[in-house]
Amino acid sequence: MQGLSGRMSPVKFPPPPPPPAIEKSAPPPPSRKLTSPFSWLSRNSSKQKTETPPTTSDRRNTSASMNTLSSNPELTLSKIEDEGDMRTNNRSSQGSLRDRFKFLRMREEAGITLGDETNEGATIVGLGIGSPTSNAGDDVASGPASPSAGPAQPTINPNLAPGTAAGFASGPAGDTSEPVDWDLWQSVVNEGPTAIARTSSEELSRAIANGIPQVIRGVIWQVLAQSKSEELEGMYRELVARGTDKEHIAVKTPNSSNGQANGSGREKDSVASSSSSVHSDVSTPATTNGSLNAPLPSPSVTSDSFEDPVKAQARLAAERKQSTAEVIKLEKTIKRDLGARTSYSKYVMAAGLQDGLFGICKAYALYDEAVGYAQGMNFIAMPLLFNMPEEEAFSLFVTLMNKYGLRDLFVHDMPGLHLHLYQFERLLEDFEPALYCHLRRREVKPQLYATQWFLTLFAYRFPLQLVLRIYDLILSEGLESAILKFGIVLMQKNAETLLGMKDMSTLTTFLKERLFDVYIDKAPSANSILENGFFGSTAGIDKEVYRADVLVKDAVAIKITPETLKQYTAEWKEQRRVEKDRETELHGLKDKVGSLETKVRLLESRAEQSDMEHVQVASELIKTKVENEQVGEENETLKMKVEELQKIVNSQPEEVEARLKNEMETVMQKNIVVHNENRALEEQMAEMEKELVATKMQWATINEEHENLKQKWNSISNMMK
Repeated sequence: MQGLSGRMSPVKFPPPPPPPAIEKSAPPPPSRKLTSPFSWLSRNSSKQKTETPPTTSDRRNTSASMNTLSSNPELTLSKIEDEGDMRTNNRSSQGSLRDRFKFLRMREEAGITLGDETNEGATIVGLGIGSPTSNAGDDVASGPASPSAGPAQPTINPNLAPGTAAGFASGPAGDTSEPVDWDLWQSVVNEGPTAIARTSSEELSRAIANGIPQVIRGVIWQVLAQSKSEELEGMYRELVARGTDKEHIAVKTPNSSNGQANGSGREKDSVASSSSSVHSDVSTPATTNGSLNAPLPSPSVTSDSFEDPVKAQARLAAERKQSTAEVIKLEKTIKRDLGARTSYSKYVMAAGLQDGLFGICKAYALYDEAVGYAQGMNFIAMPLLFNMPEEEAFSLFVTLMNKYGLRDLFVHDMPGLHLHLYQFERLLEDFEPALYCHLRRREVKPQLYATQWFLTLFAYRFPLQLVLRIYDLILSEGLESAILKFGIVLMQKNAETLLGMKDMSTLTTFLKERLFDVYIDKAPSANSILENGFFGSTAGIDKEVYRADVLVKDAVAIKITPETLKQYTAEWKEQRRVEKDRETELHGLKDKVGSLETKVRLLESRAEQSDMEHVQVASELIKTKVENEQVGEENETLKMKVEELQKIVNSQPEEVEARLKNEMETVMQKNIVVHNENRALEEQMAEMEKELVATKMQWATINEEHENLKQKWNSISNMMK
């Protein structure tokens, strides 16, 4: 079987090993007082024995006592405890829906006291009422210890307003609901809903409309959907382990089943799924190219099976590393949408189901690559986890996606969502034409408020008490009819209020958040409070109680015939075909317009280029003409200058000779004057030289006399000393 990151092992699993012997554990912690919302399950009855009740022991392998839906299966019948038939590791042998239903009926009819546990891992996950997040064979506790059982004492808070589930700290001491018609539901489980519908259709419809009993809701859901599949449950465990250490351990185990998967006939008979699921050996191009986790071919069937083993191992290691990185990226995306961001975070028991919710989202994203993971999936999966183990919840989730048409809401272009929105709009026009016109005038289209109804099955904001009842109707009547009925009845009940609103934002806010307020029970009964507060709430505000029975009955009373839905479906398909044809035609026209625009731009560019060339040639021609005129004028001017110069040249020789003679005479006269001046100067210089010699002789004489006088003075000075 081809997987997303390699060959998958076959889904046929060997029977589980025998249950281990009970070991003596450490002394248990002291028991806690019974304060959970499940305290009403203890009916103050005890075993028909005189033995002392066993001491309490710590719970392991469970999320919390509040992680069960209708009871705590860890405290089972003494006979079943003695036989050890309901252990966690006996899932494959005791996990059938019939056996589970028999056990639940036996326990409810016998009025078993939910005492403390003594066996390790005693949560009966296979019964669908244990911890949905605990996997078989795990020894790690997934939640806090359960409070010990005791007599349920309802405590009413007088400070809270009537009609709020938070006004009760615990459920009532006794079950005040109507008795369960075990024979009818057992017939549904044993014979199937189709057989019962042929014989007791009205009785079954009335029972579902009144609400599937909480204690058997998980079982009945699976029976109605026919979703029980050991192959899918085994595949779920394998997909959840993808990209974790558990996958590496499974890969390293000897006797890998790749060879069996290649030639196994069970692969052809596996559970039907989309072509993009991991069941398919041949997927569509949309699912195999560029998908989140491209499947890795098995070395035994590839064309390069005879390549170098070292290269083959290196290639497979690289592909496995890439696939693991993509799985890690997917896990981060899913974890961002879990926790407090979901509408279920206010419920106490939801805290222990986050691992299971994460596992379902991850497993389905790997199971159906064409859809992958979408944010609305966690809202759809959480109510399933409230009612059954995560493996069975995954199987039911796959059934909802494929058999009930939820998958069409999440694939590319969301055709299912657009179809349901169109059907809802047409039905609203039929049932409430005034409201339809009112919303249409204010441009409040169903896309603004009803999209989340279909994508999350009303679970994104509305109370869980009503969501579970909606699921009852969806699984019995189908997604299309049930969701449309609930949508129409909610619009009918709020028609007067909506008609009084004029602002678009006010209308949209009311349609998104306060649509269920019309079903708030102002004076709720104890059973209504019990049903509403069954899962516990961590919110500090009061929690309203809703008239779920009235809502379901009103929805069932809405008559929507299959012919009407078929007609609206045909209208939508025709409208979609016309739109597609129009889009195709517009696309073709746009292509033609684009090509014509390209041609026009090309011609315009050529015309502009020709204009530019024409202007350039014209400007050059004008410039050439102007230059020619200038050259002509210059030529005439030069000719006149040449003639004048010629005349000058002809008259210049005589003038030059006369001028030369005059200049020569002038120069000769100047030369004579200069010569005479030079002679006079030479005579003066000779006289001055004579005077200089005489002066030097006088200076020598005076200098000699000066020296003599100096000597005399010196001698006189010496004598005076």
